[in-house]
Amino acid sequence: MNAGDKQRLKQVLRENEILKAKLARSEAAVDILGKASALLDAMAKSAAATDPIPDEPEPGRPEWLMPKSGNTSL
Repeated sequence: MNAGDKQRLKQVLRENEILKAKLARSEAAVDILGKASALLDAMAKSAAATDPIPDEPEPGRPEWLMPKSGNTSL
């Protein structure tokens, strides 16, 4: 192995270490995003499970003004 090959090998090994670090950060980010997605999904399901669903429209309130299931913004 000549000097040029040794230099190229050092460069490739250095680049490999940089790419390994980037991969580790990317994998950590994907893991965090997956956990955040699961948490938001669980929170949405929990909120939907605890939302009261009126059996009948409130007296004097037109039905078109009643909130739809899952939408309690009114």
